[in-house]
Amino acid sequence: MPNTRQVLVVDDGLTILEMLERNLERHGYIVHTAPTGTDALAVIRAGFSGVVLLDLNLPDYRALELFTELRKLNDLLPVIIITAHGTIDVAIEAIRLGAFDFLAKTDSFLERVFVATKNAFSQMELESRNRELSNELKTKYNFDRIVSQSERMKPVFELMGHAVDSRVTVLVQGESGTGKELIARALHYSGSRAQGPFVPVNCAGIPDTLLESELFGYEKGAFTGAVARKRGKFELAHHGTLFLDEIGEMPMLLQTKLLRALQERAIERLGGHELVELDVRFVCATNRDLRAEVKAGRFREDLFYRLAVFPITVPPLRDRRGDITVLATHFLQKLAREENKQLDGFDIDALQALIEYDYPGNVRELQNLVAHAVVLAGGPKLRLRDLPHMLRPESPNPAERSAFVKNTRSLSAAFDDVVDARAKIPTMESLEVLAIERAVELCEGSLVDAAKALGISRATIYRRVSKLASLSRERATA
Repeated sequence: MPNTRQVLVVDDGLTILEMLERNLERHGYIVHTAPTGTDALAVIRAGFSGVVLLDLNLPDYRALELFTELRKLNDLLPVIIITAHGTIDVAIEAIRLGAFDFLAKTDSFLERVFVATKNAFSQMELESRNRELSNELKTKYNFDRIVSQSERMKPVFELMGHAVDSRVTVLVQGESGTGKELIARALHYSGSRAQGPFVPVNCAGIPDTLLESELFGYEKGAFTGAVARKRGKFELAHHGTLFLDEIGEMPMLLQTKLLRALQERAIERLGGHELVELDVRFVCATNRDLRAEVKAGRFREDLFYRLAVFPITVPPLRDRRGDITVLATHFLQKLAREENKQLDGFDIDALQALIEYDYPGNVRELQNLVAHAVVLAGGPKLRLRDLPHMLRPESPNPAERSAFVKNTRSLSAAFDDVVDARAKIPTMESLEVLAIERAVELCEGSLVDAAKALGISRATIYRRVSKLASLSRERATA
């Protein structure tokens, strides 16, 4: 299949245009060129879909004017800013506004163009797959309340699709916090019983002495305090779905009565003798291994086989890390609206910390972590420092620590040689300037690589470089 990846190069320098066009085509890209902003907009309006390499100094557009117009036309196109050092502070502002990356026109410029372009297409393809999967699930299953893009969740959706309109009892298995109740609700609201009631019961959250009356109801006078007839959860779920969560916690006596209700599709209220027929869909959930519970004598074997007619196992979040970003973004948008905050995503360090965490509490824990960060966030992006301490990077491993100590000793010795008198003590600001400038120089102009080498986030180095540039301009005009 031929490569149809398109790149639009926008630059008024004919030498740059020709060089990029020639070399990008050698790498298999279809290249469009535009020496002016007007020409670039015409290409976009004609249906261009790909990566844009954009110089900010054009004959008809200055600074971020064209970038802003491009975002209005199509904000899904990754834009890589290509710039001379004189406009680096403007390029940093473009990154803040949503540009994919920016590249300074240095000696290694061409090599870094290839890397940045490849990364931009990778991001485009990932986002496109996410949208396609989301649309496919909404169209095929209408399970639009479940946010997922992981391949590990596809079998879950396929099983749900088969079970959605069936009366078969479904057993949803998975660790705490994986979203078992969400699966149960999706089965109900996507099926033919959507207009009926969805009645959830947490078998672990109701004392054993009350659970029976909650489930089966009771007649007047059945026990002290029963002053009137009360319908139980079974009756309340008539023509709908009864969701029995944490079914593995149900006491043995009630397991026997539940088995009978499942077999006969009828119950008797406590203190009553009349059979109440049921039209109820049963969905059960557990975080226990019910087979092991059966072997241990804590769960009835006949009830297990009655419940496990159609099992659906939800994988833990650590086994479907592809869902972390999309779930975290979903929770961020939802919680930001609730907190009335303007937030538009995570910075790269915060997102990396979320992706690398193992989530013993699964999706529920992820939601709680994002909620914590939303409350602390000052905007516009959630930062690493907004997340709980347990998600922040630990100290270096022994090998890294040894290298760090060795480098620090060498630096300390050199520092002692230079700063050998009180009058020679440098200011912290000057030390920061030297460290950033040297890091950027050694990283061939890449602020992303420089930030990693300095041990700070990409947002931090952009902010500090922008501040240093402003200070430099102020001194020049003073």
